[in-house]
Amino acid sequence: MGKSKSESRSLLRLIFWEGMALAGFLHVHLHPIANPFWDLNFFYNALFFLLAYPILYVYRWKFTDGCLSTILWPLSFLFSWGLGVSGYLWMTYILFVSGSPYYFSMMNHVIILGVLFAFIYFPLVQPILGTSKNYYTLGALVGVLFYSALGCLLGFLLGQFVDHKFGASIGLDSRRFLLWLALILIGTAIGALVAKRGEKG
Repeated sequence: MGKSKSESRSLLRLIFWEGMALAGFLHVHLHPIANPFWDLNFFYNALFFLLAYPILYVYRWKFTDGCLSTILWPLSFLFSWGLGVSGYLWMTYILFVSGSPYYFSMMNHVIILGVLFAFIYFPLVQPILGTSKNYYTLGALVGVLFYSALGCLLGFLLGQFVDHKFGASIGLDSRRFLLWLALILIGTAIGALVAKRGEKG
């Protein structure tokens, strides 16, 4: 199955991700984070997602046409980008609670990695959340995820090759990580875009 009309959007997807966000919000609230600044970032990010996600979801579902759609468009635009920032912070938080050392890279290279994250947020994360302009059914999402995973693997292998050949000249481990991650994210984004073009075809 391919993309479906907005009227066919699933309430279950809204409930699922809102439930996940609520669970994450409670975890953030109860987890003792050492850095107070990022503590507040994660807390208010979780609260923002809980409020903004259902609003954007319902907007894409019920207000795609008409005068009200035009009036609400600036709000939907802000929420769309805001949820992209929120997704980045959620990913950072997951790395933190999992004890991954890459958490520090996510925190210290926000601008670079934020731009790279945008490459996968719009073609991949938005369809998964159900907040993209075109709603993707579960069957269509499987195709997008498959091609994204394939692109991710190719990006990983390319990053491995580049790191093996030129890693010594690149220098710092943080730079090598950023280059490797950039290739992975770009590969993932290309895979998602290929899947979308296949759906249009």
